[in-house]
Amino acid sequence: MRAPVVLLLLVVLASTTLLPRAARAESAPSGQPGDEFTISVLTMGPGDHPFFKFGHNALLVHDAALHRDEVYNFGTFQFQSATLISDFMKGRLRYWLSVQSFGSTVAHYRRENRSLDAQELALSAAQKRLLVDRLRRNAELDQRYYKYDYYLDNCSTRVRDAIDAVIDGRLRVASQRPAEMSFRAHTERVTGDDFWFALALDIALGPAVDRPISQWEEMFLPSKLEESLRRVTLTTPDGDVPLVVRETVLVAANRPPLRRAPPVWTPWFAIAGVVLGGLFAGLGRFGAQRRIGRVAFGVLAALVSLVLGLLGCAFLVLWTATDHGVAYRNANLLQCSPIALALAVVAVGLACTRRGGERGFRALAGVLLASSGIGLLLAVLRVTHQDNARFIALFLPIWLGVWLGARAGVWFGSALHESPESGAKRSLAPGDPPR
Repeated sequence: MRAPVVLLLLVVLASTTLLPRAARAESAPSGQPGDEFTISVLTMGPGDHPFFKFGHNALLVHDAALHRDEVYNFGTFQFQSATLISDFMKGRLRYWLSVQSFGSTVAHYRRENRSLDAQELALSAAQKRLLVDRLRRNAELDQRYYKYDYYLDNCSTRVRDAIDAVIDGRLRVASQRPAEMSFRAHTERVTGDDFWFALALDIALGPAVDRPISQWEEMFLPSKLEESLRRVTLTTPDGDVPLVVRETVLVAANRPPLRRAPPVWTPWFAIAGVVLGGLFAGLGRFGAQRRIGRVAFGVLAALVSLVLGLLGCAFLVLWTATDHGVAYRNANLLQCSPIALALAVVAVGLACTRRGGERGFRALAGVLLASSGIGLLLAVLRVTHQDNARFIALFLPIWLGVWLGARAGVWFGSALHESPESGAKRSLAPGDPPR
């Protein structure tokens, strides 16, 4: 019987050693209100789903008097909501503060293979009492909801603000230095392993995410809040002490570390733009001799123009009809203009060998090329204040190739002619009368 007893004692000893003090029952608290609480910040690493790429955090409150652990989670939303997509597109997602058990939280992140760290805070009894009271009031039904903002008001900034409010602003004071990178650069860095998701975010974001930010604003990322808490000290009767008194790894994820810098895409985008632009120019010249070239040019121009025109419409809607402030004044509208939809329609006609739209095609291609060129000029003159060099490098050569293809294809003004006598195909020279 001794072996099971010894094993049980070892398990108990291991659990009390591995769990942070905030997650286990304490000895009897002192008589000062607030001493029964231990406050810890939980920081969760990124997950697989796009919504989880940025990580997460929450506040853990251990109540030694009640032997209870509560996780205050500002990142709760209705994933199964029928209006989730529409609310997301409108920029009107509603999040709320929920209270969850510590055990279920640890189990969830272990299943998700996401890291989970705890930082115990050296708050005084009065500060802990104040923070817990505010969290409990905030969790009430009539106060729990808030409009989510990806950079300015999210799960991490709410935890940051809650802590800063009870330590007399010392976290804000310690975080006034410039951040190491902008909102956009951080976004590219943490989403860089998912190319299409990162690309969609990057092309849809406007200049609001390119301004210089402080370390305070940088704490929209949970990992940056975790780092920043280590810089803060509190003044006590015994002198200054670190805000973070203990750090514990609760779940170690088997994942590669996050990028330290955003991926460099501009050279690759430029190569892709030159290749596509060259293809358009070549097809335009080939179309002067072969009908198959005209069809290929028209089909490819229609597809590219349709995609880019729809993107431009999406940018315009995000700017004018949604609450996505980070998408306002998106300079990529000059690269992906809604005018491209008209070019797509005309290009379909050219692919179907219809006559009459050649001049319109050349004119529209010229307008789109000019729009892209204006975007380049505004970027060089730093009028737009938007980091979109990679998209200019991609789209400007494409529109140049479309325009050159339209100019090179003399066949636009004199389509291939099929002799009724022999069925032979020939291209009419400029000035030749139709036969």
